[in-house]
Amino acid sequence: MNRYVYRQFQLIGLSALLCTSDLAVMAQTNNLAKYEKNAPAPAVSLKDALNSLKEHYKVDIVFGDQVIEQYTVSPGIINYRQSVEKNLEAVLSTSGLKFRKLKNGTYAIVGRMSGRRGASLGVSEAKTPIALTSLSEHLPMLPQTISTETGREPEKVADNPVRGKVTDEKGEGLPGVNVTIKGTTRGTTTDASGNFSLPNIEKNTILVFSFIGYTPKEIIADGKPILNVSLTEESKSLNEVVVVGFGTQKKATVTGAIANVTTKDLVQSPVANISNSLVGRMPGLFAVQASGEPGNDASTLRIRGVSTFSGAADPLILVNGIEVSNYNNIDPNEIENLTILKDASATAIYGIRGANGVIIITTKRGKVGKPQLSYTANLAVTSFTNLRKGMDSYNYARLYNEALRNDAYVTGAVYTPRFTEADLAKYRSGEDPVFYPNTDWYALVLKPQALQTQHNLNLNGGTEKVRYFVSAGFFSQGGQFNNTDLIKEFDANRKYKRYNFRSNFDFDVTSKLKVSLDVASQTENLSGANWPTVRVIEGIGKANPLTSPGFIGDKLVNLPGLGTVVNPLADMFGQGYNRQFRNFLQGSVRVDYLLDFLVPGLSATGILNYQNNNTETLTNLRPLITYNAVRLPDGTVNLIPQNIEQPFSFGQNIGKNRRTYAQFGFDYKRNFGDHSVTSTVNYNQTKYFDPNLAFLVPNGYQGVVGRATYGYKNRYLAEFTFGYNGTENFAPGKRFGFFPAYSLGWAVSEEPFFPKNDVLTYMKIRGSYGEVGNDRIGGDRFLYRPSAYTQSNNPAGYFFGETGSTITAYTRAIEGRLGNPDVTWERAVKQNLGLELSLWKSKISVTADVFSEDRNNILANLGTVPATVGATLPAYNLGRMRNRGFDGDITYNDRIGQFNFTVRGNFTFARNKVLFQDEVQRPFTYQYRTGQRFGQYFGLIADGLYNTWEEVNDASRPVSAWNNNRLQPGDIRYKDVNGDGIINEDDAVPIGYSNFPEKIFGVSLSGGYKGFDFSVLFQGASNVSLAYARRQVRGWFENSGAVDYLINSWSAERYEQGQTIWFPRVTTGADENHNNKMSTYWVRDGSYVRLKNAEIGYNLPKEMLSRLGLSSTRIFVSANNLLTWSSVFPGVDPEQSGTPPGSTIGGTTNEEPYPLTRTINFGLNLRF
Repeated sequence: MNRYVYRQFQLIGLSALLCTSDLAVMAQTNNLAKYEKNAPAPAVSLKDALNSLKEHYKVDIVFGDQVIEQYTVSPGIINYRQSVEKNLEAVLSTSGLKFRKLKNGTYAIVGRMSGRRGASLGVSEAKTPIALTSLSEHLPMLPQTISTETGREPEKVADNPVRGKVTDEKGEGLPGVNVTIKGTTRGTTTDASGNFSLPNIEKNTILVFSFIGYTPKEIIADGKPILNVSLTEESKSLNEVVVVGFGTQKKATVTGAIANVTTKDLVQSPVANISNSLVGRMPGLFAVQASGEPGNDASTLRIRGVSTFSGAADPLILVNGIEVSNYNNIDPNEIENLTILKDASATAIYGIRGANGVIIITTKRGKVGKPQLSYTANLAVTSFTNLRKGMDSYNYARLYNEALRNDAYVTGAVYTPRFTEADLAKYRSGEDPVFYPNTDWYALVLKPQALQTQHNLNLNGGTEKVRYFVSAGFFSQGGQFNNTDLIKEFDANRKYKRYNFRSNFDFDVTSKLKVSLDVASQTENLSGANWPTVRVIEGIGKANPLTSPGFIGDKLVNLPGLGTVVNPLADMFGQGYNRQFRNFLQGSVRVDYLLDFLVPGLSATGILNYQNNNTETLTNLRPLITYNAVRLPDGTVNLIPQNIEQPFSFGQNIGKNRRTYAQFGFDYKRNFGDHSVTSTVNYNQTKYFDPNLAFLVPNGYQGVVGRATYGYKNRYLAEFTFGYNGTENFAPGKRFGFFPAYSLGWAVSEEPFFPKNDVLTYMKIRGSYGEVGNDRIGGDRFLYRPSAYTQSNNPAGYFFGETGSTITAYTRAIEGRLGNPDVTWERAVKQNLGLELSLWKSKISVTADVFSEDRNNILANLGTVPATVGATLPAYNLGRMRNRGFDGDITYNDRIGQFNFTVRGNFTFARNKVLFQDEVQRPFTYQYRTGQRFGQYFGLIADGLYNTWEEVNDASRPVSAWNNNRLQPGDIRYKDVNGDGIINEDDAVPIGYSNFPEKIFGVSLSGGYKGFDFSVLFQGASNVSLAYARRQVRGWFENSGAVDYLINSWSAERYEQGQTIWFPRVTTGADENHNNKMSTYWVRDGSYVRLKNAEIGYNLPKEMLSRLGLSSTRIFVSANNLLTWSSVFPGVDPEQSGTPPGSTIGGTTNEEPYPLTRTINFGLNLRF
């Protein structure tokens, strides 16, 4: 990086330090006594110290101003490397005050012991308004009535007393609950068991029950002496600490659009990788699984849809704030939470990497306490969710004859049936299984089930000085290929194994210095046939039931005579055996240092990370011997080898890459009375080394990022973020960019005018605007440089003197694509408006966001430049695209007796539109891709089938540009869109949607009763089209198999009898062109609803476990991909989107993905 850029970094860093210093000076001026410049550091008020602890540890500390206002503490007394309780003891040590832990995350500061039996506090700092707070150890076993007006015990009055007990949702007594008469300061507190007593309570008096962390309740005294009350715990969501870019924030102060899930949600899905466990769980996250192949079954993730038609649309994925390429391999038991950042306010800090959104995975860390050992075991059975069935040999032979008859009209040949009636009878009876077989290739190649196992053992604990989390895991996933031991030395079944290890250590070296050491490793073993699984599945579809009886003994047999013999087992073994070993190792060192001796609230952070990937692929080849069956005159069967046994051959390929990351920055956090200010500035740098990179030049990123936030009483919120970063992939002067974002938030419910009610208890409005970049724009690396290549073969090489096929040519250099020095990243302008609500005492929470994104600088080729230019022109940043939509979720929590339950739903709608891409000139405006969705299907509009010769011979019928217009009954009827009397590609219009959904949703229900718990998750997608793959719907009765439902193809007999017809007439492929065009006949609705996950568990009673040294034991049964509802054909999974947009069904490939799998899992979790 040049001197100018370094100068900019220096100026930015210096400015940040000056700003934080200025803020600190202002804070001290406003909140502390004024001192001379050279005076020693002033004391800090106890109130400010307690507020600092609240902010740092994200806890509630409740106190009364009149109790603490007279006290101060020395500025260096707080040690943030110790626990909050240790610091509370320290700051209260000189005052004689005490603290009481009311519940996890909530503490109360109480006065010193006096002659009174109880002590009162006017509490103004609690998040939940209450009238009184008392220390339980100072309370008597029976409640004492006090008066805050006089500070004396009132005279005992026995008239109309009211007694009772205050309990929580579990029925346990709540000590220290304030019970007051509404409109007065007269009241009492509950004792250690939750009991209270108030004398002289008139009928219809309103009593107010309030307690930290619980929703206050008002009860009308009805004159009865006994009054029992149950309080409901307030929603914890607003106090949750959520992960944001380069830091954390309280959810209540977040102004960006984010969503998160915890490890509890992730481990409910018995799946092989993280991406599949996210399906249907988060608003704004699209997840589509295209394959169920072991080791290659991850889902494609998109945040708020797709906003580019050229560049990569994958989100940036970070683990503990650092980019990794194999996040899917993390054991879900290692994860604490997962957060997605959706709008510019949340992602602009990542600059040129954040336009597609960001996913941050945070792993677990050690906690202070005794060691806790946890073991989880899972044993699962997998099976295909939806598998087609092959057509039996009798119907195949019968339809083959029918296909020949249909083709004869087009070719002009004389129809001669291939199979006689005697042949058909033998196929039907099965009397000769060798030469008249009925082979079900789906059953022969695929087996119904496979096993999957997972184990995890982790240890968590530590002291104030050292904390640790260590985890080890194993995962094994078997494939469902059958008969994989044909070659004894090989096992061609697809198998995947993974070994996980992670250790996270935190050391408090001093009171100001903290060091964290993280190590993670994943080792993967992937084995199976060297033939791709997509080709195996394709081979099953191509193999017909007549060309092989399968096995005779242990020999795989083929039958020549019906076209090209396709044998998927022979194909699978013909390319040998493949084993792949992948190892990933990473280590991180993080150092945090408190600089509060310079500026209170200031700290510095440094991170170094190293990642190493190694891959070794071993290939062994020993072809399978197949046999032809021949019947001898005496009727016996002779098996003739088609090939000879070959010796082993061996191949090896080794790949490796590594990545380094460095980060250094400053953080500043302070509270000044009702004001809170935070800021962060970080420099970061990444280098990626791979021998396969162009010119062997490492891929690198470098930049400075920052964020500043301001809050007033958690009511008015403002945030500014920026990313200034770049990459060497672009030309000098085009490498760095500045990406700012701004956001505001308004917690309306915190306003004094907002009515306090039990219906709408919280309301926040937030909005953001900003710019983000995407440097993964597609195309070759270093597009600003011209490309060249060499050729030496005849006739492309140079000749000097004689020429000819026998003369050796000299190598010549050839100019390739021209360079474009102006090429740069995509730039996205994003806007977001969000609303957060909490209703009915936090039983219902709602989040809703409306978003808009305009992406420009999308890389596109020039379509309007004539071919006579004479050179291959570079791509330009010409494209523009728009993406708009909304997302949200709603959660309902409640309890009925001992049964607690949660209902949660999320929904996302994202529609994109191509605004410009410089297309070639097209004859009709409706054919332009500009103005349509990205991935929009284009095709003919089908209008049923021609069913009679009268319809075919109608003079008004448009002429077909295919099959020489020789149509016949059973062919598809198309609409002549442009009215020229010809059906051709000019009649193709936008049909359906794209093959990526516009709408997704998830609905979950979970609950618990005593020791039992359960959860179910429904997930679905709509506004998506599926174009069937060729083998799924077309009957090529020549060199091809057929699925069983093709029996519903058109025939004159079926039409006359009124039977169900799904498909056009069958053919051997001689006249396929007319019927296989992309059209509404083949592009169908791909919407679906799936029962994605279900789980039921039971926690054994603790009394039973204590003798075994166990703290908890849970047994559970779970399942994934249980049921699917859709309108697609049998054996087709709607999530596997079939053929991409093209002119014919099947596109340019006939490959089919490995089917998705259903998982039934049995699990056990032990905690020691």
